Amino acid sequence: MSRLPENPTPLKVRVNGCSQPVRLTWPSGRTECVVEVVHRWRIDDDWWRVPINRTYYKVLTPTRLLEVYVYLNTGDWFLERVVD
Repeated sequence: MSRLPENPTPLKVRVNGCSQPVRLTWPSGRTECVVEVVHRWRIDDDWWRVPINRTYYKVLTPTRLLEVYVYLNTGDWFLERVVD
């Protein structure tokens, strides 16, 4: 089971030398460390309209499993899903 926010939640993300997330900061200022990157994949779609270029990460924090993504053209990060 997973929960999708109505709108993706913007995040501030610190990345390591391999551009993988290591710390997430929520709009409230709360932070969570990433314990493990469980999976990573890239989406390149709609190149004929407004292109979507994102890299998704399924990350494990001390409290939960999250799916986050980064827009490759802007560097903006968002929470996509909370996995229960």
